[in-house]
Amino acid sequence: PASAPPPISPLPLARGGEPTHPPHPRAPLGLRLAPAMEDDEYEEGMEMDMGGHQHLQHRGYGAEEEVEGGYAGGGDGEDEEEEARDEEEITQEDAWAVISAYFEEKGLVRQQLDSFDEFIQNTMQEIVDESADIEIRPESQHNPGRQAEFAETLHKISFGQIYLSKPMMTEADGETATLFPKSARLRNLTYSAPLYVDVSYRVVKKGHDCEEVTETAEYPKVFIGKVPIMLRSSYCTLFQQSEKDLTELGECPYDQGGYFVINGSEKVLIAQEKMSTNHVYVFKKRQPNKFAYVGEVRSMAENQNRPASSMFVRMLSRAGAKGGSSGQYIRATLPYIRADIPIIIVFRALGFVADKDILEHICYDFSDTQMMELLRPSLEEAFVIQNQQVALDYIGKRGATVGVTREKRIKYAKEILQKEMLPHVGVGEFCETKKAYYFGYIIHRLLMCALGRRAEDDRDHYGNKRLDLAGPLLGGLFRMLFRKLTRDVRSYVQKCVDNGKEVNLQFAIKAKTITSGLKYSLATGNWGQANQAGTRAGVSQV
Repeated sequence: PASAPPPISPLPLARGGEPTHPPHPRAPLGLRLAPAMEDDEYEEGMEMDMGGHQHLQHRGYGAEEEVEGGYAGGGDGEDEEEEARDEEEITQEDAWAVISAYFEEKGLVRQQLDSFDEFIQNTMQEIVDESADIEIRPESQHNPGRQAEFAETLHKISFGQIYLSKPMMTEADGETATLFPKSARLRNLTYSAPLYVDVSYRVVKKGHDCEEVTETAEYPKVFIGKVPIMLRSSYCTLFQQSEKDLTELGECPYDQGGYFVINGSEKVLIAQEKMSTNHVYVFKKRQPNKFAYVGEVRSMAENQNRPASSMFVRMLSRAGAKGGSSGQYIRATLPYIRADIPIIIVFRALGFVADKDILEHICYDFSDTQMMELLRPSLEEAFVIQNQQVALDYIGKRGATVGVTREKRIKYAKEILQKEMLPHVGVGEFCETKKAYYFGYIIHRLLMCALGRRAEDDRDHYGNKRLDLAGPLLGGLFRMLFRKLTRDVRSYVQKCVDNGKEVNLQFAIKAKTITSGLKYSLATGNWGQANQAGTRAGVSQV
């Protein structure tokens, strides 16, 4: 298309353009508090109030006189009783008034619309930004007797700003027109909007005399696919239309939106329930079992879009050990490490060697002898390992690779502790102290449960669940498809470069990847790429 749309601009969050007052900490959700009134305004307002509500004004402003006169002289019991009767109880009807007010402002599908808007405005650009530049070096071509003119050539492709147009359709004669949901339903089309991205292509040539020559080509607004649009979201043609206009467009004014039109049929994304991440859970195991209690955290860094890395801390059952009751060891399971590691060794690998330092992180009160006693077997078990290097080597030996040098093992263990263990606490250089405290907290929770001071967690409690709405679901899918697109671009450009052909980016970018990928998942409900393991079924339903 000749004129591509302007960049996506963040939308104001307040619908209808009114400024949003910060909600009062005690205000019920969804209700905006009116701005504060002056005293005399308040009195007038109260007198005007219809029905038997005058007593509010009388109580609000008569209270001070009562304090001065009445209470000093002992106060009458009857007055107080009357006051108590005046204070109305909140009834079931009042609760419904609040609920109705909430739905009047928010509608029934606000959560779906907001989630989709978040995906379009922020998530898509973040996914494009976090994808690394494509770097391609030509394979050395065997040309005897001919020296290449440059010592080294590097091709770099990077993606920039993305743009989303209004929903469009292309007629048989090549005309493009704005697409409305009604015509999509009637003509069995997909209600989707074209997506464009700025691409820059650089060729860096290094001469034999180490001089660099850089050629740059910018390709603005390259079409990379179509994204299905949720009806009544900020990017839909029906957004903020009046009832009259909606009726003219053949839409029902009472339709809430929040669904997609795929090949003419309406599809809804069902919110997917999952366990909350970055939260410590302790569960009691049903005996007979090797373990008595298990603490677990599914840790996921806020801004990273990687699968959660799980960490478990397990306390062995007493009966399991040969030495009778002395066997209540506590072990930790680290990602990418095959065996369970005693917890004290993990602390030493994090750089906390002295027993006292370790206990400070787990047991916050040294006079708590019960908890200290539960830790005794673990301390005795790790007595042989008394410094950080040995502890790191112990963990590295149980890693994925076998038969590497000691330095490599220690480096491997360090990387696991830094990057894979509890990534939400931090993945930088100096997060050991934070990680040790969080790890200690997991063990503390486990011990509290083992001592019976705290009940085990309930994995079915709704507070321990999180919902993936339309935004995160589409985000995960778009990330996968965009990666596939960049892989295809890389292999195409590599072929062109090796055969000495001109690189044409319009051909390299297969827009069908994103278009058909999103359409397939929304149409069938199989969330993920076709014929691939790990796809969820029934995410999108009619």
